Amino acid sequence: MKEFIKENRAILIKLLISFCLVALGLIFNNLNEQISFILYIVAYILIAYKTIYKGIKKLFVKGEVGERLLMTLASLGAIIIGELFEASLIIILYEIGELVERGAKKGSRSSLEKLLSIRPDSARLKETGEIVKADTILPDALLEIYPGERIPLDGVVCEGVGLVDTSIITGESTPVEVRTGKEVFGGTLNLDAVITIKVSRRSTQSAAQRIIDLAEKSLEKKNKGIRFIEKFAKIYTPIVCGLALLVAVIPPLFGLDFIDWANKAFSMLAISCPCALVISIPLAYYCAIGYASKRGILVKDSLALEKLESLNAMAFDKTGTLTKSDLHVTKIEAYGDYTKIKLLELVCIAESKSNHPLAQAVRNEAKRFKINVPSGENYVEKPGFGVECDSEYGHIKAGSKIYVGAITGSNVGTVFVSVDGKYVGYVGVGDDLKPNGKKAFERLRGLGIKKMIILSGDKKSKVDAVASALYADGAYSQLLPETKLEALEDIIQNNEGIKIGYCGDGINDLPCLTRADVGISMGAVGSDVAVERGDVIIMDDDLEKIPEAITIAKKTKRASVFNIAFSISIKAVLLALSLAIPAFPIWVAVLGDVGTMLIAVLVATRAGK
Repeated sequence: MKEFIKENRAILIKLLISFCLVALGLIFNNLNEQISFILYIVAYILIAYKTIYKGIKKLFVKGEVGERLLMTLASLGAIIIGELFEASLIIILYEIGELVERGAKKGSRSSLEKLLSIRPDSARLKETGEIVKADTILPDALLEIYPGERIPLDGVVCEGVGLVDTSIITGESTPVEVRTGKEVFGGTLNLDAVITIKVSRRSTQSAAQRIIDLAEKSLEKKNKGIRFIEKFAKIYTPIVCGLALLVAVIPPLFGLDFIDWANKAFSMLAISCPCALVISIPLAYYCAIGYASKRGILVKDSLALEKLESLNAMAFDKTGTLTKSDLHVTKIEAYGDYTKIKLLELVCIAESKSNHPLAQAVRNEAKRFKINVPSGENYVEKPGFGVECDSEYGHIKAGSKIYVGAITGSNVGTVFVSVDGKYVGYVGVGDDLKPNGKKAFERLRGLGIKKMIILSGDKKSKVDAVASALYADGAYSQLLPETKLEALEDIIQNNEGIKIGYCGDGINDLPCLTRADVGISMGAVGSDVAVERGDVIIMDDDLEKIPEAITIAKKTKRASVFNIAFSISIKAVLLALSLAIPAFPIWVAVLGDVGTMLIAVLVATRAGK
């Protein structure tokens, strides 16, 4: 509030002075009309000149008749017919409404602006203790972070065990424990221990920076409702001006009092100002996006929020989305001269640069056994199949049975391995269903999601088990990225009127994230690709954030519909009264218009909450 008052001090002082002058003019009205006239004129000029200038400039430069021009015409008209009190009060009330609008917009930006504070400008080098600029640090540098400091860059913990507050990025209020091997993200807060991290990304590529970039662009795209209101205002306002002119001119031609009908025409201009709609509808979406970001839900634009509200079906990836992303190795089977430990080492070499959850699982298992994994080269990753690279042990391939060319092996094997074309074994990896999966599905049903389907590259037995546990309406298994997209297309084609969202967390999900009406990226805080392609980004792995995002979208739509209906109804009543009541005061029309706008803005600022 203090910052808002400081930024708008000049206009607040002008409003206060103008209001005092008008009040004095009202007092002197019956004592000395000349003094009263001077007070009214000074008050009017002091507060109105900017409104008049901007209204006329917009007309001649852009050819648009905006709300400022309407207020200018209404106030000047009041002066022409001798209503100086009304003329001054019109502009004062309008400027108060403008101030409230600016305050609401500033308040709605608070959660997005908060993101801007999560970028530490400096970092402490581990080896020398020197404080350097964060944007000069390269990957692989070692940084030391003290308790109470923000982690400056994305990285992996090398030393130390402690708690990190990730709420600024993920919306998760409970601190997360980090230890050696755990990935941490720039902008999160180190709470209680000295930790050392190895930098994985430069500041310009960090998760925090990507989130900030998206947040700042989140309102550049406009949904249908906002575009309609803007087009409506451009057409509606000139029509109102034309009708007001007819109201002022035609009745006097038939002998009716000119002053009375001119007064009605100027009242009509004030009442018909579309600012309540023009301001409140975009503001509702703006506020909802800001509120969602505070909850760890990043909505890329108002168009995505609008589409989110209309969903009636959802498709989900399984691994890492419906099941826990912290997969664990359940079995290792090695053939020939290879031991289980050597096989695990081979898999880790191949998977060392992959972000796939399976790769993370085998790397974690290698750390548990303290295996020193040598580097490979010429890494290639084929989404849906596997990875391969050259190493001192030969050309390693790790992935699906078909990709590796395995001829034996249990069906429980998840990652098959070959060296120089020879199949040498497999590593079994398992996962567990997320504990809040059932609750999330129940909430989605209650929000009108009638069909929920699982699309997975995993084996049929595993996918069917998850589908059964969550009461899903269908399940597709053993899908490659292209066949997963084909399955989604099949669902869309065979269900008329379907509006489907797709939720996934990996590179395999990119085609479906793009094709669905709304792509929802799960746990995407560290995923470059998911952040780029998702329309809605759930910053942690919480499935219940999906129904929460839909709830925010539905409440925003309801707020917008209410504002449209409320504004039109109030204006219609005021317009009827102004035409029916002789000498209807213009200031009452303005007060009604500004009051309508204030209520609409208040409703908009609560959108989504």
